[in-house]
Amino acid sequence: MLSSIPLWCIGTSAGIIAGNLLPARVVTALSASLFGMFLAVIMPAARADRVVRVCVIASFAASYVTSYLIPVTAAWSSGTRTIVLTVLISAVAAILRPVEDEGEVGHAA
Repeated sequence: MLSSIPLWCIGTSAGIIAGNLLPARVVTALSASLFGMFLAVIMPAARADRVVRVCVIASFAASYVTSYLIPVTAAWSSGTRTIVLTVLISAVAAILRPVEDEGEVGHAA
């Protein structure tokens, strides 16, 4: 934590500065690549684990519903909706399908 928080802040600041210096076309291309990176992270896990797959599909559906069908949440920024949905969906998944600790597998409690 001692190094990760300052480095995260430095990286974020560098991204903000670069985003303001780069041409709009490059920023748009980098934004699209961010979505590609996100898909590269979630797709292997979604293929391997049914719970993750259901969470991904639920998050897409919930994102659509909260963006277009519920006026209160549609007024929120996309970042706020993303954070709220991430917390809610991950909390529901953790409650309904908790992941067993590797040290606990096969051991009686």
